[in-house]
Amino acid sequence: MYHLIYSHHFSKQFLQGDFYPRWLQDMNVGFGSPTFFFYGPIPYFFTSIFSLLPDYSSSSCNDLGIASFFALAASGLTAYCWLKEIVPKNYATLTSIIYMGLPFYLAVDLYRRFAFAEYWSFVWMPLVLFFTIKIVKNSKINIIGLAISLALLIMTHLPTFIIFFPVVIGYAFFVSNRKQWKMTFIRLNLAIIIGVGLSAIYWLPAMTTQQSISMDAILTGMYDYKNNFLFTGPKVQYNEYKYYWNYLELLTIVSGGLAFTGWKISRKFSAATLRQEVDYWMVISLLSIFMMLPLSEFIWDTLLVIQKIQFPARFNTILTISITGILAPVISQLQVNYAFSNFFSKVNYKKKLSLCIYLFIIISTVTIIQIIPCQKIINFHGSENTILALAVILFLLIGISFIRQPINFYRYKFVLIGFVLIISLFLNGIFLGKSAFYLRWSNAQISNILKISQAADEHRPQ
Repeated sequence: MYHLIYSHHFSKQFLQGDFYPRWLQDMNVGFGSPTFFFYGPIPYFFTSIFSLLPDYSSSSCNDLGIASFFALAASGLTAYCWLKEIVPKNYATLTSIIYMGLPFYLAVDLYRRFAFAEYWSFVWMPLVLFFTIKIVKNSKINIIGLAISLALLIMTHLPTFIIFFPVVIGYAFFVSNRKQWKMTFIRLNLAIIIGVGLSAIYWLPAMTTQQSISMDAILTGMYDYKNNFLFTGPKVQYNEYKYYWNYLELLTIVSGGLAFTGWKISRKFSAATLRQEVDYWMVISLLSIFMMLPLSEFIWDTLLVIQKIQFPARFNTILTISITGILAPVISQLQVNYAFSNFFSKVNYKKKLSLCIYLFIIISTVTIIQIIPCQKIINFHGSENTILALAVILFLLIGISFIRQPINFYRYKFVLIGFVLIISLFLNGIFLGKSAFYLRWSNAQISNILKISQAADEHRPQ
């Protein structure tokens, strides 16, 4: 609801010539709100642009929906840019598609929580890693690219930047050899300084004016990190979040299992350089999981900066990136003669056509179910989730039928385990919302919400 309100008022003022609307003057029934003194503005610049499209009205959510779709597509592109620096392009393409459908990114951040800003951070994180690799490869111009990418991440979702920043530092030195460390250090620091400077228009006012609002509202009770470690249950409002919390715990377990399985496969299949790549992301995976457990509470108590992240489960954003970093080298090294790498070169025209028609019918059916008015009456489990996850699962399952030789399952046992885990991840994402009804708001309901436009608790005066 808040993102709908923010988007509406931000777009309205932006299109009236206020090119960085910090104070949303029509919120709180006209009393205004300092929302964008503290909230990252980048995603809302995109919603402002999309609000210019035909058939837009103040009572529609079209700009948010289109911006969400655009972010999904852009994240696939940025993931591809990063991964093609590590593996051949066809494997980078496949892994970037998987990245777009990973459940924490799609099922949790988009469909369950609609954490719009955190969702958009998945666009910039791969781009940061792409330019990190580039600056190590003696490409000075990419210092600007890295700086802009960091600035975009900061101005999109500051909590994600805080927990992702150490990963970038480690990755820069990991992908460079010792002879390059000095130059890498200089270029990296220069990019960071420029990026932090570019984004100061956002973070400097946000950091220096917090005493004027009710920050305690998002740092206590259900928002206190001490109450939100996984596998202890949320200590506030447990009944309301029980199902969601159990899902997060299951998601973390399966994601960790997939990361470990990929690492295990890399011991046997990957070349030395790719094996090192997987090693780095396995360490990041373990650290991410550790930071979600109560065992890490002493770190949270010591580092004041991460306490404002509120939810340790946010480290699933880093876990999602690390899984992607593990899967790409592993997929590129598997030699099972399956269809992923050469499907379209070996399958005859009729099979290609029938497969495309089959996928089109399935995806179209799901799309229609998502948008027809009877969704208000009929509760279709999973209809609130993305077509992409279904398409990826179908792609993986159909690929089995094109295996040309019997597989030695003992030899490839970790491949099989990884395959089962990745299918489990996507299925969990699809059926995340099976215990809830997702009904569309009517235009009248949306208009009433926008008329009042109540600000978030933390954006109110002390």
